[in-house]
Amino acid sequence: MNHRPLAFSCSVVLPKPSSIDKGADADRLRDALEKLGMRHVHMSLDIMQRLPRVLREHDFSADLVIGCTEEGYEVLEVGGTGGVHGVALDIGTTTIECALYDLRDKRQIDVQDIPNPQSVYGADVLARVQLAMAGRHDELVRVLRAGIDHLVRAVCDRNFIDTRSVYALTVSGNTIMSHFFLGLDTTNIPLVPNIPAAGDPVFCAAADLGVSVNPKATVYVFPNAGSYVGGDIISGMIALEMLKQDAPVLFMDVGTNVEITLGCSEWIMVGAGAAGPALEGGIAGIGRKAGPGTISRVSMDHQTSRMNLTVISGGEPVGICGSGLIDLVSELYRTGIIDRAGKFNVSEKGVVVKDGVPAYLVYGSPEKELVITEHELQNFLRSKAAMFAFLYVFLRSVGMKTGDVDRVYVSGALGCGINVDSAVNIGMLPDIDRKRIVPMGNTSLKGASMVLTDSGLRDDVRRIRSLITYREMSEDADLLNVLQGALFIPHTDPRMLKY
Repeated sequence: MNHRPLAFSCSVVLPKPSSIDKGADADRLRDALEKLGMRHVHMSLDIMQRLPRVLREHDFSADLVIGCTEEGYEVLEVGGTGGVHGVALDIGTTTIECALYDLRDKRQIDVQDIPNPQSVYGADVLARVQLAMAGRHDELVRVLRAGIDHLVRAVCDRNFIDTRSVYALTVSGNTIMSHFFLGLDTTNIPLVPNIPAAGDPVFCAAADLGVSVNPKATVYVFPNAGSYVGGDIISGMIALEMLKQDAPVLFMDVGTNVEITLGCSEWIMVGAGAAGPALEGGIAGIGRKAGPGTISRVSMDHQTSRMNLTVISGGEPVGICGSGLIDLVSELYRTGIIDRAGKFNVSEKGVVVKDGVPAYLVYGSPEKELVITEHELQNFLRSKAAMFAFLYVFLRSVGMKTGDVDRVYVSGALGCGINVDSAVNIGMLPDIDRKRIVPMGNTSLKGASMVLTDSGLRDDVRRIRSLITYREMSEDADLLNVLQGALFIPHTDPRMLKY
């Protein structure tokens, strides 16, 4: 397997022309690269125009930047090369995150994120597709690309890196986000029979997408396996090395939607459905993405009801992230401040009334109050119920239970450092050996980073995509019954949590 990055530097020394060796300069270069294991090398016209001068100025040696393509390789730069950098992108519905790499030593330099600028058009992808169908497709494409361009330039500027030295980008996202980025028609994705415009991986140049890096930079967009199994899920399977799993593992990616993958090196099944409001920002007014100032851990003394908050980077909290919210609900239930239905016991310490609605004071100071209302708790329970119900019904539909899987990997809003005990205590995750539940963080970005630094993993991407079988979760007749029971903490039938 070729383990080179998606773009890499390369130095060559060519045999000099002579009366008995009159091969053209471009042919001479291709022959030298083929000896280094690079076949099907393409050179653009401007590279061929510059090549004769560069070779003769450097005694027929040259420093190159090579990019991987769908069919082989392309010479991206000849002579005078400096750094070779790459960017991995995860285009989430709510947040866009990127990782900047030095591709010479495959070293991660920085990670940065921004809110998805399309969010002003609707919190979920279907709302945005409806606007696109109403004639605003080009506007949505333009706004998304501008946000991505801003993010890439910002992370380069922060690290004093010339954006022209960025020669490769890998991009993962759900099917609709990837389509918007590529400017592809999204009209038919939400309409039965739910047909995307493209499914295969897409290779193109950065100049085609309006990203202010080297115009020739190789862009690799992960493939999808249908409307609801996007490149982010396939990228996640790369991150957890699905093709190296001998025993079946379970992979949950949780955001606005929940996608559940079950499989191993020989077979893969995926189910998907709406999870309700996103765990960070969509459920509670104080919800925030994990970052400085957000509450990431919550514990409570049962006797005094004193709450201990862990705030990322310290200082006064500005909100609470998904892991903190799960801890909070678990502790409120454990101490009797809320009942099984998520209703507040108004006589308990910390319970207040805000605008006529029972709420809990998570943090208070003369300058700031952070509260979560009973209505927001109900939103949370709907999301946690959808997650567990999809997991339970999906496993049962294939004749399996959680005891039959080797590991449960969790990513997305649920995968960023959660307290597994808290998630199990409220019935969000199955009640199994805690060591078998593995939070994975942002697997979409991790998988994109892995392909960026090891282009040979594109073969694994193709293999994974060919193995996927998709199951429509909303069509299962038992889903509603399981969902109703899961609306309570931990469940109306706790035996189901151990199934």
